[in-house]
Amino acid sequence: MQAVAQGLAEAGIAVRWETVRRPAALRFPALRDGYTQKLVAGYDLLERSLDVVLPIHVGHIALATCLSWLEFRELPGFRGRPKLTQWFDDFSRRASMKATPLSGETRD
Repeated sequence: MQAVAQGLAEAGIAVRWETVRRPAALRFPALRDGYTQKLVAGYDLLERSLDVVLPIHVGHIALATCLSWLEFRELPGFRGRPKLTQWFDDFSRRASMKATPLSGETRD
């Protein structure tokens, strides 16, 4: 799960570069689309195989923080997948997630 979260984060960063960060004249839509497909494939994999085994492990934390960042940056979303959405919403109610929200203007 941690590896999938890392892959999602890397794909999300790449999509962000090709949509917001890189100067418009240098953006490559085909690259953005390829990374977007990777996000979708990762979401689909998690929808099929997400484990909710306790105790919580580093993979759960990595996935929750990654999904939180992807939403914060308004990148292609996972919300159309009910199992993944429910897992994330449940995990987001944890005190640790509430104590560390992503908000405001940041630099990346």
